[in-house]
Order: sequence, then structure tokens, then C-alpha cells
Amino acid sequence: MNKSTPWPGHILTLIAGAIYPLGFSPFNWWPITLLALVLLIPLLRQSTIKTTALRGWLFGLGMYGTGVSWVYVSINQFGNAHPILAGFLTLLFVAFIAALFAVPQALLYRFLSRNFVANAVVTGLAFTTSWLLVEWAKTWLLTGFPWLLAGYSLTDSFVRGLAPIFGVLSLSLALLSSAWLIWQLWFTASEKLKANQKVSWSLNVAPLILTIGLWSSGWLAQTTSWTSPKSQPPLQVAAVQANIPQTLKWNPNYVKTTIERYLTLSEKHWNADLLVWSENAIPVLYPRAQRLLESLTKQAKDTNTTLITGIPFIENTPDNHRYFNGVLAISNQETRYHKQKLVPFGEYVPLESWLRGLISFFDLPMSSFSKGEASQPPLQGINNTTIAPFICYEVVYPDFVAKNAATDVLITISNDTWFGDSIGPHQHFQMARMRALETQRYLIRATNDGITAIINPAGKAVKQLPQFDQGVLIGEVKAMAGKTPFMQWQSWPIIILTLVIMAGLLAFRQITLHEVYTKQKVNHAS
Repeated sequence: MNKSTPWPGHILTLIAGAIYPLGFSPFNWWPITLLALVLLIPLLRQSTIKTTALRGWLFGLGMYGTGVSWVYVSINQFGNAHPILAGFLTLLFVAFIAALFAVPQALLYRFLSRNFVANAVVTGLAFTTSWLLVEWAKTWLLTGFPWLLAGYSLTDSFVRGLAPIFGVLSLSLALLSSAWLIWQLWFTASEKLKANQKVSWSLNVAPLILTIGLWSSGWLAQTTSWTSPKSQPPLQVAAVQANIPQTLKWNPNYVKTTIERYLTLSEKHWNADLLVWSENAIPVLYPRAQRLLESLTKQAKDTNTTLITGIPFIENTPDNHRYFNGVLAISNQETRYHKQKLVPFGEYVPLESWLRGLISFFDLPMSSFSKGEASQPPLQGINNTTIAPFICYEVVYPDFVAKNAATDVLITISNDTWFGDSIGPHQHFQMARMRALETQRYLIRATNDGITAIINPAGKAVKQLPQFDQGVLIGEVKAMAGKTPFMQWQSWPIIILTLVIMAGLLAFRQITLHEVYTKQKVNHAS
């Protein structure tokens, strides 16, 4: 690219970012995501850090602009913001997270490679490691926004066998190494042809070995079972999808209708071992729903069923009231869970004293939740079944789920009505499937308007309900025993490997700079 006219490169970078999400659900064209990464590597190899950083941000802008466009739906349709204001707030959000993701990567890449930019191996390693570090940072920085991690695009590929061992980041590494290999093959050939030299492929050994190693390991590991079913009958499951309109979800005049719908849909399924309702299916604060809960408890005991439902909790303190987005399990005993990973603006408002009251979006119903305690016991079901619950957004955090998944079954309840008819629910569902794969456990997903599903330990949806329908998903799951390597190690092996490579790159940079300085000194002396 002609460095004196950078705009074509800027536009191509934006386009590369915009097509990146096509590898994710509901499209699942992972070669497009690979192509976007291949295009990005040479576009970042610029002579100035300013241009490199700008292009990193533009890629992020395109990626999030298309990949999380569902934010606009939440702000406009359910936050009651004018389309222009909703568009502005969405653009502001996208621009911010693009900077958090792309600029540090560009700066790091630039720092590592500017003094040996012609070395394709170093360039590829710098790109791969900086990308992985940023993906990891996305899982915790500023509470985290781990959306569009590259590895999700390979959820249904044969390399998915890596997921129970090293998690979704290892799938990201497989895709990044493939992009590096393709780019380096092109780079090696073009540089040699420009110089009218014979093409030598010796420099391509490193990415070739890494790529073949990762893909073949993932393929071989597909058949490895790190967990096994317990010696007990399968659990019969009924998951209710009530399809309550979001505009009526918290309307006091509609509470009775909401509860009646859940009761009606559940009426024929009280013989199930697990009857699962969605997030905040009971839109009444516990304990203000005592009469209803007493009736449900009696029915659960009479039918030997465990009812698991979303319900908000209130905790009174001497100073104020604290609210929690929670899950209640009702069987022979009552157990509960308070959500730990809260959604910014949806469940709490950052800079609340400044933003509350500005526009109705910052005053959404139930947007004053508190964070639950870090150590909470699993839910208890019939026959001593242990259940790890995750509410909505929590299931997108790989290490968080892995740390808490040492139970018989996983359950995630959600209300994806906030996303409307957008790509958001499909991306969310894909991430839930990855969690089942990483932990090799059955995962029951119950949502208000879809996608309600039963996911097996291979990350495949064995049954699911159509979106925007009322219905009950009937199926069975098996209680699983054992831990996958990822449950024990989480993302640390990938992160440690990345940091070691990064340290090696920095050492190589210092050696290179020293050699250049020594040569200059000798030449000056002579």
C-alpha cells in the first residue's frame, strides 16, 4: 500500500473488521473471519505508530459495528431512545470498545516489530500474541466484554477438540496461526519475486508446525472424554419458553398474566425431574411472592420435581436495600443463587450519580442490582443433583463458568428479548454451547423468547425451541462426573505461553537493537 495515500488502506481495514463477525452464529462462515485476520496483518505493518493504531481502531470499529449491532435494538426499542440518539449511543459504545480492543494491540505490535519489520516470523508472532492477550483482557477488563473472541467461529469445526483442554482461546490461537501462515506464505513469495530471487519456504516452518499441530490435535482430541455419565438414570427436563413481551415484563398490571402463563405451560410437566423457567420469570421480589412460592413448593414436593426459576431478591440492611438478580431452586429444600456478573446499564448503571435521569435508557426497570458473593454453593435438585446456575451474561465468561462447573449439570437462564430479532441471541447461544464443550457437561438453556435448548457435552444442541414461540422443551440430560483439563487450568496455559513468547520477542528486539547499534558504532569508527 502506498504510504503517502493511506486512505485506501484505512477503508480496507474497516471492511476487514466489518466482515469478521460473519464467522460467528448465525452465519457460521469461519473462513471469512480467517480472511479478515489475514487482511489485517499487512494493513497493520505501517511506518508510523499513529497509522498502525488508527487502523487497529478501525478494524475494531468495523468488527463491533456489525458484530454487536444488537446494542442499538436494546437502546432504541426497549430503552425508548430516539433512533438518532440510539444510533449515537451505539456508535459511542462501539468506538469505545474498539479502542479498548484494537489500540493496545496495535501499539504492542508496533513496539515489537518496528525495528525488524521485514522479519515475517516475528511479525506473525507479535500479531498472534498481542491478539490473544487482548482477547484475554476482554474477559476481565472493566468487568469484561468477552464478545466475538475469534475461537467461537470454530465452535463447529474439527479443531473444537481443543476446547475442553485449553478453552476457547486455544481455538483463537488455531485461527490466528492459520492467518499467520497464509500471510507469511504470501509475504515470502511476494518479497522474493520482487527481488527476482528464488522463493524459499524455510521461514514458514514455525507457523506451519504450529498450525498443523493445533488443528491435528483438535481433530484427535474430539473423541476424548474427560468426563463420564454418572451411574444413575437420566434426568427428565422441561424448559419453559413463555415469550413475555419485554415492554410488559415489569408492568405491575401484567404480573398476574405472566405467572399464569408459566403455570399453564408447566401444568403437564410437573413430573419432570427439572422444570426450568427463564430469567426473572417471577417478576416479583422475593419474599413478596410468598403465597405463590408456597404453592410452587407444595407442587414440587408432591411431584418430586425441582423447579428452577429466575426471581429478583431483596436484602435489607441497616442503611439501605440491596437487590439481586437471582435463581431459586425449589424441591425438598430451597436453594438460591445471586448473579455475580452484571450487565452494565441493564443491571447496574456505571457513574450512576451522573447518568440516572438523563434519558429513560439509564432508568431501565431493575437496573439497580448488586453483585452476588463470589463463593456460592450450587443449587440442589432431587436425588442430590448438584446444579451450577448461570444467569444470562455470565455464560459468556469462560474461566468463570469453568471455575464453577464441577457439578452434575449446568443451567443458564436468560431473557434475550432485549436483543429483539437480531444476531445477538444467536451469538449468545453459540457461547453457551462453547461452555458445555469446555466443561463436557450437559447444559440446559431456558430463555424467555429463545433460544431455549438442551446442549450435550460435545457442545451440540440436541433439542431446541424456535425463537419467539411459546412452548415447553422436553428432553433429558445426564449427570456428569469428572473435570476437563480446562476446568482445572482455565485459560492460564494459553496466557503463560503467550507471555513467554512475548518475553522472547522483547529479548530478540533488544538483541537486534544491540547488533544494529554495534554495527553503526563500528562503521562510524572506521
